[in-house]
Amino acid sequence: MRRVLSVFVFMFWAAVAFAQPKPVQLGENGSDCIGALMINDTVVGPVYSPKGFGKKLEIKNYELGDPYFIEREHNTVWYRFIAPYDAIFTFDLMPIVKEDDFDFLLFQYDGPNFCQDIMDGNKIPVRTNISRKNLDTKGKTGLSESAVEEYVPSGPGSPYSKALKVYRGEMFYLLVDNPFKENEGHTIYLKFKKLNPDTDTQKQDEEPVYETPYRKLEITVTDKKTNERIASNITISGLPDSVQSRYPALSQVELDVVSYRTYDISVVKKGYLLATQNFIPKNDSLYTVNIALKPMGLGDKINLENIKFDSDKTEILDKSLPALTQLSDFMEINPGVTIEIQGHVNGESKRNKRKYRKLSEARARAIYDKLAEAGVSKSRMDVVGFGNSKMIYPTPINNRQSEANRRVEAEIKSL
Repeated sequence: MRRVLSVFVFMFWAAVAFAQPKPVQLGENGSDCIGALMINDTVVGPVYSPKGFGKKLEIKNYELGDPYFIEREHNTVWYRFIAPYDAIFTFDLMPIVKEDDFDFLLFQYDGPNFCQDIMDGNKIPVRTNISRKNLDTKGKTGLSESAVEEYVPSGPGSPYSKALKVYRGEMFYLLVDNPFKENEGHTIYLKFKKLNPDTDTQKQDEEPVYETPYRKLEITVTDKKTNERIASNITISGLPDSVQSRYPALSQVELDVVSYRTYDISVVKKGYLLATQNFIPKNDSLYTVNIALKPMGLGDKINLENIKFDSDKTEILDKSLPALTQLSDFMEINPGVTIEIQGHVNGESKRNKRKYRKLSEARARAIYDKLAEAGVSKSRMDVVGFGNSKMIYPTPINNRQSEANRRVEAEIKSL
């Protein structure tokens, strides 16, 4: 009897030791950035991701192979957490079944408009891993101190991305995506390796307070021919909370910015072409941007790359309004200039189809109308649609080349 009881007790505890808890099904709210689930511990799971992308599709229209983003959300859950102390941050994302495929994007929070900025394409992640599942590591992915790449795109690649240095109080959002509705769930283990192990324990036990991680940006404007600094009107868009800063009649500007955002800088000066530049600062303490203005001449073209349209649509996206304002400022400060607004598309066919010509002209016309509404005389503007007849890359091989083909330009017709 005692032997039977011993065997029973052994089998009972063995079952307890090896039993896998049933994953908890997460609700739909966690599928959206605004409903991100707060992680107050170092372990989450096991859980099932919600089915679908929630009420808003925050990630969409990205090319396969983009190092920063998945093509679109599939079955996603958003988490958020705060760094408890200065540390090297790593984590393990472990599927319950190794055949399940999980990708992740890790963002650093920087203000109330954070989720909208992601939707508008104004934020990039601090780390991503979109590599093909690796059965040798049982499908695990995450951040590791031994990994070297900050961003791992789709396809064969390391299942782990490079560890991240974090500071007490910083907040991060972790998007976990599974392209298939059916999965057996996942568990996440967060790890914070203290940068200062001797830091006062009592202070570390206090609740961390979020502070926006500002960095310094220095912009200098020069004449492209003489290399001398010239006073100009400088505008910076993409700042947190959708703020746009304007600096009149300056040749150099210094201001605070936040890392891992897309910023647009435009410079207007009488007698010079409108200059624009986009950049994404990472984690340095100081960024320097030098913009060389080209004296304006007949036939010169301004690439209006910051004026965006939805695919196959003619309506200008709201995020393009700052760029339209800058073009209007350029026309106002150069009252003798006339322009031809030229539309181009990234046509799939070698033949310049009628729909290509109509779409390209309609997009140019949309800009014409917006400038007229802003007070630019219609007599100073003409419109033409070239369709796909003047693609920069006749056979584009990546998203960057396709974007370059899909453009609107303003050619200087008179001074």
